[in-house]
Amino acid sequence: MSKQENIMTTINQANLQMLLDKNLIEELVYQWDYLTDERVGSDEVIDSFCTEDVIYDAGPLGRTEGKEAFKEAAREIFDKELRFTRHMRHNPIINVNGDEATGKWYADIPSITGDGKAVWIQGTYNLGFRRINGNWKISKYTFEFAYMTDFDKGWVKEPFIEGVPGELNWKPEGVGS
Repeated sequence: MSKQENIMTTINQANLQMLLDKNLIEELVYQWDYLTDERVGSDEVIDSFCTEDVIYDAGPLGRTEGKEAFKEAAREIFDKELRFTRHMRHNPIINVNGDEATGKWYADIPSITGDGKAVWIQGTYNLGFRRINGNWKISKYTFEFAYMTDFDKGWVKEPFIEGVPGELNWKPEGVGS
């Protein structure tokens, strides 16, 4: 094999590994969404998908460090605050650097609150990942709200429902009053 062929093979193998890693990370995130939306025990999901030192931050819904604290927060959110969710993530940007990676997704999440109110949630997930024993795990799980609004009122008239603190980081030019 010539030197040029050897370099091309190395480059192609590196690119192939990066694409494989991105695909594995995306699959991990989508499995997470399906399991949490179907309410398959949040403790088991966090144990399977997260690092021991995972950082969770969802602004007004709380911030934790470590698996046990994340489990407690998830039980509160999914058992009490949001009794129904359907995560629809899109526009992924995933960057892999060896055994560390980051990923960013927009998410639209139609939901039903603990008191039975239908709401729209929209925001951005920023996640960190770490490869441990050959498997990707979530090491940072953050969500930045764009809005959480009453289904009937919509996100232009009421960007944040009563009781959810938030500030718009966008301005709906020429829309609504």
